[in-house]
Amino acid sequence: MNIALDVMGGDHGPGEIIAGAIEAAQTYKITVSLVGPPDIIRSELAKHATATAGLRLPIVPASQVIEMGEKPAAAVRAKQDSSIVVASRMVRNGEAQGFVTAGNTGGALAAGIFQVGRIEGILRPALITPFPTHRGFCVILDVGANADVKPEHLQQFAIMGSVYARHVMGVNNPRVRILSNGEEEGKGNQLVISAYNLLAATPGINFQGNVESKEIVEGMADVVVTDGFTGNVFVKTAEATAKLLQRVMLEELTAGPISSVGAFLAQAALRRLRTRMDDSQYGGAVLLGLAGMVVVAHGRSKANAIRHAIRVAKQGAEQNIQAKIQEGVAESAPRASRLGDSAMKAVPT
Repeated sequence: MNIALDVMGGDHGPGEIIAGAIEAAQTYKITVSLVGPPDIIRSELAKHATATAGLRLPIVPASQVIEMGEKPAAAVRAKQDSSIVVASRMVRNGEAQGFVTAGNTGGALAAGIFQVGRIEGILRPALITPFPTHRGFCVILDVGANADVKPEHLQQFAIMGSVYARHVMGVNNPRVRILSNGEEEGKGNQLVISAYNLLAATPGINFQGNVESKEIVEGMADVVVTDGFTGNVFVKTAEATAKLLQRVMLEELTAGPISSVGAFLAQAALRRLRTRMDDSQYGGAVLLGLAGMVVVAHGRSKANAIRHAIRVAKQGAEQNIQAKIQEGVAESAPRASRLGDSAMKAVPT
């Protein structure tokens, strides 16, 4: 198993990225190809000389970097020797079974479409990510790849999300719901209403209607489908709210001597709370619908998050999730490949 890693992506690259690669190679006993400028990679590896002994961490040269502010499609076309493009090309050529980056999300999507290619019949790749709930977790897609979608795209998101939840997340019969402003049938904008009817008629998925955002956190769905604009806003708002609550709790628990004593006595419970709310264990969002595993980690990812992102790529490759998605789309929505939607509409410009 070989996972290609873009060492130049993210807020903490290349140091934390390479540290995460070392942890992954140690933990999962796999090859992690470090893609980027060789001199920079060697310099970082030298800081971990003892830890890297015997690990499979080959260096794959890439002289360019796609920066966060660049227009993704144009940058991917212009920078053929960028770490994102080189890593994607490795997946296309079968040299790696997955690709992980904490860099430009649009760049990863564009490189994925141009280099890796889509699964046959897939109209739009979608970003899927686990989301913590009171009952455990659910998966949400799309969370950023497609700001504007059609009902048939949401239908395919539901199929892909169900396959992913079943085979990667271990949910036997995942409950699928569509994000709306009301749980009753007929609530929502025209996209939601049209998609509701389409999903209700889609065989092979366990569609259970609308879900409000407040019900997602209660664990009322295993798969939540929505457009990438709404999904991205929902996830980022939830992340920010969770961090706010943790910060306010810490401030109040240390506000005075009595509360500080209480905080000291509650240390074990507070550690468990921090663990349950830590999103680094989820690794990153998977670009479902591509012909190979592409995982986009959060830009603020540190070593632990990168290790888990590599784990996600490894797990998806082992499960051959692409073949299962293609089978699911062919069985549940055979007309999807005949809708005539251009794939290039999914590429950010």
